[in-house]
Amino acid sequence: MTLSEIAKKLTEGGIDHEAARFEARLLVAHITKKTPAQILADPLADYDSPALIEAVEKRAGRYPLQYIVGEWEFCGLPIKVNENCLIPRADTEITAEYAIENMVESGRYLDLCTGSGCIAAAVLHYTRSKKSSGYAVELCRDTASLARENISRLGLSDVCEVVEGDAAIDLFPGEYFDIITANPPYIAEDEMDSLEAELSHEPRIALTDGGDGLSLIRAIIEVWGKKLRCGGQMIIEHGWKQGDAVRGIAEEFGMKYTPLKDLSGNVRAAVLHC
Repeated sequence: MTLSEIAKKLTEGGIDHEAARFEARLLVAHITKKTPAQILADPLADYDSPALIEAVEKRAGRYPLQYIVGEWEFCGLPIKVNENCLIPRADTEITAEYAIENMVESGRYLDLCTGSGCIAAAVLHYTRSKKSSGYAVELCRDTASLARENISRLGLSDVCEVVEGDAAIDLFPGEYFDIITANPPYIAEDEMDSLEAELSHEPRIALTDGGDGLSLIRAIIEVWGKKLRCGGQMIIEHGWKQGDAVRGIAEEFGMKYTPLKDLSGNVRAAVLHC
């Protein structure tokens, strides 16, 4: 298969033409271990590889590219991914970036619903000079194991402990935090069938609460809003149409709400503080 043939196959599967060309190069690089420069230098090369054919067929069937290559970049860091975690997305980087910018010296940090551990890894990697440390909490055992692997691969095990547990419960009695981040399941159940095909391969428990998408957001605000140190902040990712609802929940529990916008200009996260 040539690059053009791979891109054509992906386009026939419903992937945008420009994205298909980019993904074709990534798939070839992943399977052949060639560099992007080597691939682009010989655009007519024919790659005769059963593994590549299998990968292209999976991607054309809308299986996520990120799971095929097994790693994805988040805030400039390589994050291992598989079907046990949500795929790190560029829009989520705003949550990590805000936490990084607002971390205090020797700050205590908590990441809830950590998934791959990408947010926790980014925050603690880029605030190491501030001597920050803390926890990443994940409900599912296999996902927590993946988060631990990512934290370890990035050399952060000394500043981040991955804890298997329920984000709706106070797992750290007597401890308080300067920054809390969370990317909980916030998609409403009745919206799940309308999502892009790739999302059907991501863990459903990480996407929806089975209801209106607000139950865990409410629980996190209720439980962890009381766990912020003086001047501390909580950053919670939510759906682009949920801003008013999250503001209402925050105010119900005596917290102030400031919106954070994603790369498209939509409100994507809430910054909460007392």
